[in-house]
Amino acid sequence: MPTEFVNSTLALVFTNPALWVGALALAVPFVLHLLTRKTSRMLMFPTVRFIRKVQASQSAIYRLRHLLLLLVRTVFLALLLLAFLKPVLQTHSPSADERGESRHAVVLVLDASASMGYAQGGSSPFVRARLAGEKILDELHETDVADLVMAAAAPAASFDAPTDNRFHLKNDLRVARLTQERADLDAAIAEAVKQLAKVAGFKKEIHLLSDFQRGNWASVDFTKIPADVRLVFVSVAAPEAGNLAITDVILQPPAPARGEEVEVSCKVANYTRLAKSVPVQLKFGGEKPMQHELDVPAGTTASVTFRLRANRAGFFEGELTIPEDSLPVDNRRYFTLTVGERVQVLVLSDEDRADPGASHRFLARAINPGPETGGAFAPVALTPAQFDKFSAAGAQLVILSGVNELSSATSGTLINYLKDGGAIIYFLSGPADRINLATLAKIAGEDLRLPFRPGNFIDRAAGNDGSFATLTEANFDYPMLKPFKEGRDLGEIHVQRYFGTEREPGQGQVLLRYDDRNIALARKSVGAGSLLLANFSAALHNSDLAKRTVFVPFLHEMIKGMRPQSGAVKPFAVGQPASATVTMRGANRDVRFASPSGARLDAVFEMGRDEAAVIFPETKESGFYRVLVGDQLAGSVAVNVDPRESNLESLSLAQITALSEISRERVFATAGLDVQALKNLRAGRPVWHYCLLGALCLLGLEQALTLIWRK
Repeated sequence: MPTEFVNSTLALVFTNPALWVGALALAVPFVLHLLTRKTSRMLMFPTVRFIRKVQASQSAIYRLRHLLLLLVRTVFLALLLLAFLKPVLQTHSPSADERGESRHAVVLVLDASASMGYAQGGSSPFVRARLAGEKILDELHETDVADLVMAAAAPAASFDAPTDNRFHLKNDLRVARLTQERADLDAAIAEAVKQLAKVAGFKKEIHLLSDFQRGNWASVDFTKIPADVRLVFVSVAAPEAGNLAITDVILQPPAPARGEEVEVSCKVANYTRLAKSVPVQLKFGGEKPMQHELDVPAGTTASVTFRLRANRAGFFEGELTIPEDSLPVDNRRYFTLTVGERVQVLVLSDEDRADPGASHRFLARAINPGPETGGAFAPVALTPAQFDKFSAAGAQLVILSGVNELSSATSGTLINYLKDGGAIIYFLSGPADRINLATLAKIAGEDLRLPFRPGNFIDRAAGNDGSFATLTEANFDYPMLKPFKEGRDLGEIHVQRYFGTEREPGQGQVLLRYDDRNIALARKSVGAGSLLLANFSAALHNSDLAKRTVFVPFLHEMIKGMRPQSGAVKPFAVGQPASATVTMRGANRDVRFASPSGARLDAVFEMGRDEAAVIFPETKESGFYRVLVGDQLAGSVAVNVDPRESNLESLSLAQITALSEISRERVFATAGLDVQALKNLRAGRPVWHYCLLGALCLLGLEQALTLIWRK
C-alpha cells in the first residue's frame, strides 16, 4: 500500500514502500567513517619533516574534509533509496488530501455538441476527449466506480449509477458519436450529480471533458453541485480555432403571394483573424443555383442578398451553402418558403352575418374591392371561436372587429400568433373590447404592455346632438400615414363611439389622436409580431369611416404597414422538436414522414379542416424533415445547427476555474491533450528520476573530491 507525507497543500506518496528496509543502508557511511577514523599511536621521532606531516593529518581541515565526504555519501545513498521508493508529488490533485486508501466515484461528462467536431489537423476535440476519458478510467483503482454521461441536447448516461464495469464504459467511449446538437450542460451536470447521489462511502468527482466553448459554458450554473463533489475540468480545445459559418437567413416578405419578388438574405460570420472572400450559393426549388461572392472582415459578420420570384403558388425548399472548412456542419443553412395565390387576411367578428351595417362586411369589401378580378389580398371571415392554430398558420394578418368577449383558448392562440411574428389589427367597438385587451395582456405577461389604458366607452350618438370626434393630430412620418399627409381626408372622418384613453408612458407608438386628445391609433410590438389598436370601428353606428373614399386606401396602408415584410426563418435547431402546418386537403391517407437522410420517422400528426399540424419530436441531423402523401411532398420543416455552436472561442482553464466560483479545494483542471498530465492528475507527478539524477551527481562529486584531496 502506498505511503504518503501530507500537509495542507502537498502530498509526497511512495509507490514502492516495501523498499523502506533499504534505509538501513544509510548507516554504511557512518560505519565506514568509524572504521577509517584516525587514532593516536606511539611514534619514533624521525626528522622534523615527518612530525609536521603527522600534525597536518590530524588538523581540523582534514577532519572537515572527512565529514564532507561522509555527508555526500550519505545523501547519495538517501537519494538512491528514494529513487527505488518511486515517490510522486501530489499537489492540489483529487488525491492530495487523502490519508490512506480511499475509494472514488467518478462521472465523466463528455461534451458531444457540434463545436466539438472542429477537425483542423485531422483530430477533433471530440476524439481527443474520448481518448482522455479512457486514460482517466485507466488511472482509477480497482475499488473505484465510474459512469459516463453524454452531454447533448438531452443527457444520456451509460448506467443508472456508477459501476466498476470499466470494459463497458471504455466501449461506450469508443463508440460514442458526435452530435450536431447544442449541449444542455446544466442538464448533463445535473444528471452527473444525480448519479453520484446513488453511491455512498466514496470520494465523489465529476470530470468535464470539453472544448469549453465560451458561448456554451459562460452561463453554466455550477452552484448546484453539492459541496461533497469535486470538479475536474479537462480541456481538449483546439488552439487558435477559427471558423466560417452561415448563421442566419432572412426572407422578405416571409410569406409572399404568387409573382411577388422575394429577397433572401444570408448572414455569414467570420470567426477567424483574417478577412475572407466567401462564395455563397443559393439553391431554391428546381431553379438554377445562384452564387455571389461575399467579403467578410475578420471577427465580424456580413450579409449577401439573393432576389427571386416564385411564379406559382406552393411550397418550396431552399438551401444556402459556403465551402466546407474544419467545421462543415454550419456551412449550410436550410429554409422553406410558402407562396400563396394571394395574401390571406383573416377577419374575426361576432357580428350578425346578415347585418348590412356590420363592420366585417365593410372591411372584407375594402380589403378586396374587386373579388371577381382577384386582387393582392384575400379576406376570410371567421368567428373568433373558429380561429385556431391551423387558420393562424396561413394568415399574414388578423383583423378583429365587433367581437364579443374572447375565450381563453382564442386569446391564447392570438398571443402565440403574435409572438411567432404575426400581425393583428384590433378595431375597438364596444365595452367587451376592454375585457379582451385585459385578457390578452394577462396571457402575454410582460410581452404585452398596452400603449394606452381603455377607460369609459364614449357614446356621442346617445346625446342626439350630432356631436362627433375628429382626427386632428397624426404622426405623418410613420409609413402607413405618410400618403395622407397632404390631404384632409383623415380629418373629415366622424367618430361617435370610442374609448376614453389613458396613455401608458414609454409603451408603443401613438399614431393618431382625436380632437379631445384621446388616442385613436397606436402600435405595439409583441414578441416577434405587432399589434395595431384602432380606437374606432367601420360599423355604421360607430363612425362614417366606411362611407368615406379614404376608407379603402387607409385600410390598405394599414394592412401593408402591419404585414410582416421581413423575418428570420423559424429557428428549429438540431436536437429540439420541430413543427409545421401543412396543407392536406383530402389527404388523410398514406401519410409518412422522412428524415433528411431519407429514413422513415414517427411524428405527431393532428388533422384540421384542410391543414395538419406536424411535430417531429426528435431531430438528430440538420436538413429537411418532410411530410409525404404517397410520393408527393406536402410540406417540410427546415432544421439547422444552432448558430451559437459556430463561434469556437474557448475559455482557458484558468477562466473556467474562476467562472465556476468553487473553492480551490474542490476544483481541479488539466489539459486533455497531455497524456502525462492526465496521469499526474490522480497519481501525482513522479519525482524518482530527479532523485536518481541527484544521486548520480553526488556520486560524481564524491569522486571529484576524493581525487582533489588525494593530491
